[in-house]
Amino acid sequence: MTTTATSPATIAVETQLQSQLELTHLEIIDNSWMHAGHAGNTGGSHLAITLVSPAFEGLNLLERHRMVHKVLKAAMAEHIHALELKTLSPTEWAEASA
Repeated sequence: MTTTATSPATIAVETQLQSQLELTHLEIIDNSWMHAGHAGNTGGSHLAITLVSPAFEGLNLLERHRMVHKVLKAAMAEHIHALELKTLSPTEWAEASA
């Protein structure tokens, strides 16, 4: 599992996701630097997250994203301005990595 930044947002996100979901892969990229100063940004982080979990098996994209948003509810309110999610089951991850 990889994170590419150690900001309060990425630490909070990593901790919450790993404690709530059975992750086999986690990648967090903090893209906040690309969005500094744009309208509506109140200082929260812009994160791109790739998650692989058996919990996603059989769920559609909306169900997966709702699951992640529920886990990250506190981090979303406190640290995150924008979130880009890529949610895959282990089967999908293996196929994408092949």
